[in-house]
Amino acid sequence: GRSVDGAGFTIAASRGCSSVTFPVNTTYSHVCGIARGYQYYSMDAFTKSPIRTIDDAYVDGLSITHGNPRKHLWTLVVGLNEVTFHSLARCPLDLDTYDISLIPDFVKNNYYCEAGYETMDEARIAWEDPLWDGQQCFSSTAQSCSRYGWFHREIAPSQEDIEVRWCADEARSNEDFYT
Repeated sequence: GRSVDGAGFTIAASRGCSSVTFPVNTTYSHVCGIARGYQYYSMDAFTKSPIRTIDDAYVDGLSITHGNPRKHLWTLVVGLNEVTFHSLARCPLDLDTYDISLIPDFVKNNYYCEAGYETMDEARIAWEDPLWDGQQCFSSTAQSCSRYGWFHREIAPSQEDIEVRWCADEARSNEDFYT
């Protein structure tokens, strides 16, 4: 969860976000990437807090941004489980029935969402179902994560550093994910 194996830094144990910044030494206008994660316990997708700015822990998952102030590139969301009817904790599988007000305006359609548990969340790491691997992964756009989880975003030319934040709105003892 908020850990990057082999990166050599310690991540906070409480709710909020921890980050790593990737320096950029060239101009870019396309950003693409892939991440693999493993869910621990009760992640619940987009936070229900009334204050959800790009600087907050607006998601249980990864927030990928660039620049200062932050500009959104992509969000990799972790939902509670694949079949939950608890609409506030699930991935937005059906935008006709999902409360889209939970998706912050700055995210738009630039996200993937997946859960590591099929039916019930458990106090263990869901090694059997990697997150954002293109299987049982949801995207609200035609660009689906069925391309093995790769995301792609075209933006105005930039030279700004890219930041990846590991975020959760509750303590790690209740929800976490490992990348």
